[in-house]
Amino acid sequence: MYRTATARLSALAEAITTLGMGALFALFIYGIVMRHAFGIPQTWVDEAVTLLATWLIFWAGAFVLNWSDYISFDVVFRLVPEGGKRAMLIAGCLGFILVIGLSIYGIVDYIAFMKIMTTDMMRLRLDWVYSIFAVFLVGVTLRLAILAARLTFGDWRAVIASLDAAPQEDVL
Repeated sequence: MYRTATARLSALAEAITTLGMGALFALFIYGIVMRHAFGIPQTWVDEAVTLLATWLIFWAGAFVLNWSDYISFDVVFRLVPEGGKRAMLIAGCLGFILVIGLSIYGIVDYIAFMKIMTTDMMRLRLDWVYSIFAVFLVGVTLRLAILAARLTFGDWRAVIASLDAAPQEDVL
């Protein structure tokens, strides 16, 4: 039941991202055609493309990307035995959860404060514009908590194997 619910939520997040990318592309092409073919620049399009791209990046980062899709510096991590990798991952998850947890109030408070300002062209309130960052932080925190729980209580060897994104090199 848990796997089907997460699979459905993942599919929904991917669908939202795909539709957003389609809208982003359509807006971008519309802006180019209006500017260069008709000589009527649509300044709001530049702002809309920027805002939509920002929202899509944070949305995908929180809900679509696999952990192995993120850039990581794992030179030391790869040298450690499996038990050490497990401990490092759990400590890293808990550390990031702590840092995000300690900073989330200030971030949300600042985002709420931004309601006094709007974007230049579309006149969107900046608290709505920046709210995706809070969504991103909550999404990543939940994913880190799930990862830490899987590493602590689940088949942690399988979890570590699923996180390994390095291509296998052929040794001659």
